[in-house]
Amino acid sequence: MKSSNPFKIFALAVFLFLGNIYAEDEVQEVVVISSKYPVPLQEVVGSVDSISLENMETRMVSDLSDMLDKTIGVSVSKRNVSGRAYNDGISIRGLGGKRVNILIDGIRVAEAYTGYGRDVVDVDLLKRVEILKGPSSALYGSDGLAGAVSYITKDPSDLAGFGENYFSVNTSYDEDNEQTKVGFMAARVGEKIESLIQVTSRELSQLELHDDATLELDPFDGEQLSVLAKFKFSLSESVDITLVLDSQEFEGDYIFNSQAGMSYFPQVTSTSNVIGVDDGNRDRGTLSLDFSNETTLFDNGSIRFYAQETDQKQITTRSKQIFGQGPPSVVNAYRDYQFNQEIDGFSADFFKTINNNGRLHNIVYGIEIENIDVQRPRIRYETNLMTGTINTFLGGEFYPNKTIPDTEIERQSFFFNDRLELNDKTTLVFGARYDGYELTPVPDDLFYANAQSTNQLYFIDDSEVSMKFGFLRDLSDDVSFYAQYAEGFRAPDFQSANLSFTNLAFRYAVGTSPGLQPEESEGYEFGFKGATDNVSWTLSYYDNEYANFIDTYIKGTSQQGITLYEYGNLDEVEIKGVEFEIISDVTENLQASFGFSIPDGTKNGEQLVSIDPEEAILGLVWSSDSGKLNLSGYANFTAGSHDNLPPSCGRSGCIPLLTLSGLTTYDLYGSYQISQNLKVRFAIRNLTDESYWNWASVQGKSSTDAGLDLFMEPGRNMSMGLKYDF
Repeated sequence: MKSSNPFKIFALAVFLFLGNIYAEDEVQEVVVISSKYPVPLQEVVGSVDSISLENMETRMVSDLSDMLDKTIGVSVSKRNVSGRAYNDGISIRGLGGKRVNILIDGIRVAEAYTGYGRDVVDVDLLKRVEILKGPSSALYGSDGLAGAVSYITKDPSDLAGFGENYFSVNTSYDEDNEQTKVGFMAARVGEKIESLIQVTSRELSQLELHDDATLELDPFDGEQLSVLAKFKFSLSESVDITLVLDSQEFEGDYIFNSQAGMSYFPQVTSTSNVIGVDDGNRDRGTLSLDFSNETTLFDNGSIRFYAQETDQKQITTRSKQIFGQGPPSVVNAYRDYQFNQEIDGFSADFFKTINNNGRLHNIVYGIEIENIDVQRPRIRYETNLMTGTINTFLGGEFYPNKTIPDTEIERQSFFFNDRLELNDKTTLVFGARYDGYELTPVPDDLFYANAQSTNQLYFIDDSEVSMKFGFLRDLSDDVSFYAQYAEGFRAPDFQSANLSFTNLAFRYAVGTSPGLQPEESEGYEFGFKGATDNVSWTLSYYDNEYANFIDTYIKGTSQQGITLYEYGNLDEVEIKGVEFEIISDVTENLQASFGFSIPDGTKNGEQLVSIDPEEAILGLVWSSDSGKLNLSGYANFTAGSHDNLPPSCGRSGCIPLLTLSGLTTYDLYGSYQISQNLKVRFAIRNLTDESYWNWASVQGKSSTDAGLDLFMEPGRNMSMGLKYDF
C-alpha cells in the first residue's frame, strides 16, 4: 500500500476555498435528528451530518458502506463469519455495533443475527440520512452511547406536486459484486389522499476482492426484494393519518469452498461439500396520526403505533467422511440457526412554541413504549448414511438448543427537550429522558440443554435518566460558538445478560451475568460554525468518556478443566478528537467540500484499537451550464494506523496486532440528462486501483492472520445506471 502526503490535499483545498468565491443566495439545510424537530444545520448545537437523496443518487449508493464512506468520523466494518461476508455495522468516532442507535422514520431498527449485520434497510427507500455524533440517549434512549443514525424514507410529496402523478423506472449494475438492480416507483398527490409505492429487486454475487488478494470469498448468489408503501389521508386541515408498510425479503445461496478438505479435531474428517442457504425477512407497519391545534399543552403533535417482525434463518448442509478405528462413516450434517424478533410500540411527540417576553421556547416532549420478543433457536444434527442413525450431540453440545433463553423486553420512556432562544445571538438547549428497561428471560428445555446448572438467570428491572445541555452564541453575523454536554447509556442486552452454554469438545463454557450494569458515557464538545452566502464550515473538538464497558473475561476453571467465561463491566474508555468540514460554491458550476478527522482513544490507559486512523476527504462537484452533465470526484486520504497497539492476549498467549500504512484513494461519479425523462449515471471507485484494507474491518486482527485477504477492498470497479421518469 502506498503512503500519501495529506498536505497536498490540504493545499488544494485551501486554493479552492480561498480563491475566487462566487456568491449566491444561501439555501439552509434543515435536520431533525438533533432535536426531533426541524433545525437549520448551522444552528444545531453539536455535530450532525446529513446525506441527501441527490448525494446518494449521484454516488450510486447501493449499501451501507457506500452510503457512509464520505462522512467524516463515521465508518462501516465488514465481517466474515462461517464463510458469510457482510457489513457488520456503523461506527461513530471509534465506537460502533450496538452502541449506535439506528432508526427508520423515528423507529428503532430491528436487530439481526450474526451474518446479516445491521445493513437491513434498503438504501433505495431513503430520501435522507442524518447522523448525530456523540452520546444521544437524552433523545433516543438505550444504545445511544456513540451516536445515532436516522433513516428517513421518501414521501409522495417529495416526488409529485398537487394533483400530479409521478412514475419512474431505474436499473443499475455494480461491477464489484455483479449486482443488478431494477426499481419502480409511483406517487400521487391528491386533494385528500397521497400515495407512494416503491419496489426494488436486486440480484448479486459475492464481492470481488482486489487482484492482489491471495484468497477469494466463497461463491454466493443472493436476491433481495424491498417494498415501501405510504398512504396519507387528510381528514381535515389539521388532522392527517399516514399508513406505512415496509417489507424486505432476502435469500442467499453459498458454496463454502473454504470449509472443504481435511480437519483433525475433534475427529479426523474429510469434508467434500458445504452448502449454505440464508433466508430473511423484515416487515414493518406504522400508523401515524398527525395533528395541529394550538392549545396550552401543544401546537401540533404526532401519535404512532408500529409493529416490526424479523425472521432469519441460516442453513448449512455438509457432506463428509469421518475416520475412526473402523471403516469411514459417510455423514450428512445439517445446521439451522434462527433469529426471530417481534417489536410492538407506541410513541407520542408533542411540539410547543412559547414566546416569553422575547425569549422563544421550542419544546418537544413525548413518551415511547416498546415491547420486544426475541428467540434464537439452533437446530443441528448428523445423519450416518451407512447406518441411518441420527446424532444430535455435536461439537460438545446437545441439539436442538438455545444458547440464550427466549426473552421479553419492555421499554418505557419520557423525554423533554427545550431549545431556548434567549435573544438574536444566544440559544440554550436542555434535554432530559427517563428510560425504564425490563428484561425477562423465559427459559425452556432447549435453553437448559447445554446451560450450566449453576447459572442464575438475570432479570433486569432498571431505569436511567440521561441529560443534555447545550449553548450556542453568535460571535458575528457569520460565526458562532457552541458547547455541549451529553450523556448516553446502553442497557445490558439479552446476549450479554443471559448467554449460557457448555462446549465439551473445546472445553469451555459461558455463564450468565447477574449484576451486569449499563454502559454509560459522558460527552463534551466545543466548536465553531460559520456560514456566508456561499461557504459553510464547522470546527469541533470532542471528548467522550465511557464507563462500565461490557466485555467477556475468564472467570475461572471448573474441576473438570473447563474454562469459564462471563460478561462483565470491565473497561473504561476515553475518545477525543478534532473534526473540520467546509463546503463552498467556488463558481456557479463548481462546489468543493473538504473535511478531516483527527481522533484518539484509550481503553484502560492503553491505545484503543477500534479508533479509525486520521482521515481527510476532498470533494469536487461540477455541473454544466445546462445542468445536463454533472461530474464529481473525491480524494480520500487515510493516515497509517497507530503503531503502539496493545497485543491481543487469550488462552494461547499474546500476539502483536496488525497495523496499516496510509494511502489515498480516488472515486469519480457522473451523470448525464439524455432527455427530459432519461438520465444515465456512472461511478468509478478506487480509480487508481489501490490494494488496501479499511481499518474498521481489520482492527483487532493479528498481523499473522491467515484470512486477512478476505477483508481486502475491491480494486478499480465501475457502476452504471439508468433512470426514466414519466
